[in-house]
Formats: sequence, structure tokens, C-alpha cells
Amino acid sequence: MNICGSNIENIGWTIGNDCPYRCPHCYSHIVRNRGRNLEVADADRIVSQLQKIGVKTVNLGGNEPIYTSGADPRKTILPHIIRSLYEAKIAVGLTTAGITLVYLERLFPDTIPMLNDIDISLDSPFPNEHNKNRGAPLFNIALKAIAICREYDIERTIIMCGMKWNLSDRHLDALIKLAHNNKALIRINFMKPTEAQHMSLVPQVDQFYHACQVLFTQCKVVEMGEPLGSTVVGESSLGCPCGTKSFRIHSIDPMGRVPVSPCVYAHNYRVGDLLKEELPDIIASPQFEVFRRRRSNPETIGECTGCSYLLQCRGGCGSRSYLWSQLEGRNTPAQNARDPYCLREFKGDTACPVPSRTKQDIVLVHRDYLCTLIVDPS
Repeated sequence: MNICGSNIENIGWTIGNDCPYRCPHCYSHIVRNRGRNLEVADADRIVSQLQKIGVKTVNLGGNEPIYTSGADPRKTILPHIIRSLYEAKIAVGLTTAGITLVYLERLFPDTIPMLNDIDISLDSPFPNEHNKNRGAPLFNIALKAIAICREYDIERTIIMCGMKWNLSDRHLDALIKLAHNNKALIRINFMKPTEAQHMSLVPQVDQFYHACQVLFTQCKVVEMGEPLGSTVVGESSLGCPCGTKSFRIHSIDPMGRVPVSPCVYAHNYRVGDLLKEELPDIIASPQFEVFRRRRSNPETIGECTGCSYLLQCRGGCGSRSYLWSQLEGRNTPAQNARDPYCLREFKGDTACPVPSRTKQDIVLVHRDYLCTLIVDPS
């Protein structure tokens, strides 16, 4: 679909409000409010809206996806959603701590071959650290999910939220080894702070660039969705895809509304109700236009004026720029805030090899969705 400079193809969808874990870096729990569960008719309405605008991929995540209907996985409508998307010829993927895939194999195994790719989240390649951060013994469940992916020959990615404490050389080397041994890709989402307490977890600027150096040296790039990753190797970025190539469907609220936002992290930019309004009208809203203008006209970003890297990074990640500004007390609107990892402002070592590319033609639900980085350690 093309509207106001957008070409929306890739969607993230939070299909439930329940999750049994309280990860300290969770970006969505503050907008997941229990009180109303998604019903089959709601899901059908949403899938039909996605079909109308020609969506190509959908990632189901945000909460642990099996919990669409409370804490009992036997009551979930996840299999119906997977089947509906599959029959609509929309590539469907999951982001999970492993739990959802393990339950699907146990209760609904016929749905697994319908999945295009799966992201299994680990906060650390070291079991004790991961389990401590999740508050539950989940590391082996993640490994079980990876094994299921291998059994069904489903493309799999280990996703790690890049935080201040887990981006050391020790962590990155172990993560690369773990992914290599499991024939998995690696995806790094450098943490975006949706709450004040997250600021103690976000990576420092030198950590961000050093992690890029390590990954680009030891792995091949599958998706350079991190604009400043492109910039540091001297390549032009297409900029932040949010609101232009992708958006987020949020979980249903207690009033029965399903809001949408240009980015999963941009809670203040949630708009509309997908169960009552037409999706093109929501996409045409001012909330989406802010993100489109940032990507299409980076010269209008006030804090980036005069930057020699501007046409390469195109302002970097829109949500990271906005959220960081709010939590630092600058309160700069999203259309005017610079990325805190701005290369112009960083005076440290940015020497980085131009990475090799691989698997440029495979379909992944996180390709051109979010400012994220996907690499292949094989």
C-alpha cells in the first residue's frame, strides 16, 4: 500500500495482554492492560484489513504469543491467527522466549509448518544470567524451541535485546558461537527506553559502535535495519522504516479497542481502533506522518541540522531519538530529535569493516521492520 510516501508491508502484532514474566527491559507491559481478550471475530477483522493493504509479513510478539486468552494456553486463539495469516498468503513469524513454540508442538503441531521464521529471545548466552533476568528457568526452553525449528527446518534467529550488561566481548563471542552451533541467525535490538528505569540498561554510545564492529567482523549481514550501522561502515541507509514500511498493532485494551502505532516503542503515537476504523485512515494520521517525514525529509530534523552524516543515517532510529529525548528532559518532538548514537557526536573509535552480505533474498518477518540488525555467524 502506498499512502503519503509509505509502502506498508511488514507488521508487528501484539495479540495478547498476558505474560507470566516481568522482564526488566520489557517495552510493552505498560500498554498491555488486561480486561478484554482478542476474539476470533476480532482477529478475522484485523487479518482482512491487512489483506486489503497488501501486507507481506506479520510478526506475532509483544507478549508471549500463546497467551492470547489468559494464562491457559489451551484456550489460545493463536492457531487460528496463524492459520488465517497463512491462508491469506502473509508470511507469519513468532517472537518467543521458547514457550509458545513448545506449547504449539505439544497442543497444535499442525500449525508449526505454517510459520515462516521464528525469533527466540535470549538476554544472555549464559544460562544463569538469562534465567536470572527473566526470573524463571527459561534458557533450556529457548534451546528446546531452537531444536524444534531445526526439526521442522524453519528459519530461526536468536534475538537479544542489546543492553549495557550483555554487550561485552565475552557475551557477543558466546552468542555468536551459540548461534553458529545451532545454525541460527542473530538479531540485535539495541534497547529503546520506554520507561525511566530503562535508562540504566541502555548501552552507552561506545558499546553500540563496538558491538557493530564485533558483529560486522565475525558475521555476515542479513539485514542492516539499524541506520547508524550503515553509517558507520560508510553506506547510505534507507532510514527508520517505522510508519513507512512497517507499523505495530497493539494488544486489545479493556474497552475493546485495538490501537496502532508507527513503531512498537512509540506508545505516545498510538492511534485509532483497528476493529472499527479503516486501516488506510489510521495510516494517514498525523501520528504516522511524523515518522514518514523524518525518513523522507531528514533535513527537517531540528537537532540534526548541519550534520554531514544526515543523508546517510537519515536521523537514525525515530523512537530511540524521541524516547531518549523525553527521558533526558529535553522533550524534543520525534520529528526534531537526533539519535543519541549520532556519529557526529561520538568521538571514539568507529573503525569498522564493510560487512559481507548473505541471504539477501530470504523472507524474514523482521526485514525492513524496526531499526534492528540481523547477522549470520555461519
